[in-house]
Amino acid sequence: MSLLDRYVGRIVLGAFGATLLFFLFITILMDLLNSLPKYANSAAENGMGGIDLALYLGLHYLQMVPVLFVSVTPFATVIACMFAVARLQAANEVVPMLFVGRSIHRILRPMLLVGGLAGVAMVCCWQWVVPQVGASLLAGELFLRERTVVQKNLVHETFGDTNQYLSIGEFDPMARCLRDVGMLIEGPVEADNVLVLAKQANWDERKGDWRLSEGRTRQKRGTFIEERPLEWLQRGDLTPDILLQRGRETLDPETQSYTDLLETIALRPNRADLRLALHRHFTYPLANLLLLLLALPLAVYFERGSRIERLLGAIALCGAYMLVDLTCQSLGQGGHLHPIVAAWTPTILFGALGITLFGSAKT
Repeated sequence: MSLLDRYVGRIVLGAFGATLLFFLFITILMDLLNSLPKYANSAAENGMGGIDLALYLGLHYLQMVPVLFVSVTPFATVIACMFAVARLQAANEVVPMLFVGRSIHRILRPMLLVGGLAGVAMVCCWQWVVPQVGASLLAGELFLRERTVVQKNLVHETFGDTNQYLSIGEFDPMARCLRDVGMLIEGPVEADNVLVLAKQANWDERKGDWRLSEGRTRQKRGTFIEERPLEWLQRGDLTPDILLQRGRETLDPETQSYTDLLETIALRPNRADLRLALHRHFTYPLANLLLLLLALPLAVYFERGSRIERLLGAIALCGAYMLVDLTCQSLGQGGHLHPIVAAWTPTILFGALGITLFGSAKT
């Protein structure tokens, strides 16, 4: 990187950090002000004091930061780069850079690099960070907003050398308790099939497994049914957090990683929202570059008296992208558009426009 890249990059990174913190603060503040009465009522019902509630909310919003990061980063990136361009032009630094032989595309290259790095950070966050906090975040929201968090009629399927079909009548994530548990273990041949039944199962943190109450197994032996007692469910992979996140009624595709979405689509191929979320996990990080290609050519100006009009035009283009993206999401979730078409239409449409605008920028 040249001295020019480092100089512009420092300005952009400073503006990006400040803009991102501002977006996170505003989003958290709006959610807190909107939901504080519900939080206070839930805390009173559960016997929590003011200090306990404050600590609980602090942890809750700290866990929310990765989810908010993947939501607001594209807009924080474009606003930060527009601020950086405005700062350079206010100091009359763009024209000297052009005068010594740098093209406008060369000057803006560090901003595109920051947009690309922000997109990579979103991908990494979606794959490794958001899924880790998604389940506990959902548990906190259910606890703070509703009186009960008991889920009913959950089903979990696992396929491999032996197929396992787990059915749960009720799941209480706060008590970490399962009720009316049934699990069919399907072997290569019918004689290997085992049915596990239990009235209740409680999560044992030390053992890392579910302790069964009145647990038993049933297996066919010739013409007889052999029944044996069973103490552990032997499904340590299904922690309470994972069950909460993968429950049929509480599954949130936006908090799933790429691998989790692929696995869930294999289990529920008829859910269009899962396919839409998977493709948006690819298209939304690209919005960091796409919005820059749209906004930067309009943010850079040389004509007298054209500054406000060009900035308003850049904001209008970004707003149009948001509107088209939200419309396509709604149509894709409603089944009116194929999920792939709904996810990629805004990116292809505005991406082509952005490349045209950026390539034709005056220099």
